[in-house]
Amino acid sequence: MVEVDWETDRREGVTFVTAIVANTQTTPQTVRLENRLDGPTWSPRRNGITAPEWDGDVWEGTVEPGRRRGVGFASPSPPTEPPLEVLEVSRVSDATTATADEVLAELDGWAPTPDVLTRDP
Repeated sequence: MVEVDWETDRREGVTFVTAIVANTQTTPQTVRLENRLDGPTWSPRRNGITAPEWDGDVWEGTVEPGRRRGVGFASPSPPTEPPLEVLEVSRVSDATTATADEVLAELDGWAPTPDVLTRDP
């Protein structure tokens, strides 16, 4: 079983939704959640790139056994109850592989040091 606890906070015309997804099963579970607010989903971004778990209004992620994951997004729409709907929960298959976007999202950011970029006269 997967439990989802959520909260909404409306500030200056923006609704912020935060949720905790808890996996009470003994196996990893893939969870799909959908934004139920009547408007666009502003999903989290890192360095200008949308978090890989988000595809439009749908969040999909794996929750390990006995663990929890945080989910959040914003929207200009007023709050509704519930702000999220559980679309699907399924046991993770051993054959499941990460997508390229998921692998890239897990990598640390890197940039060369300034001394590498300067040329000696």
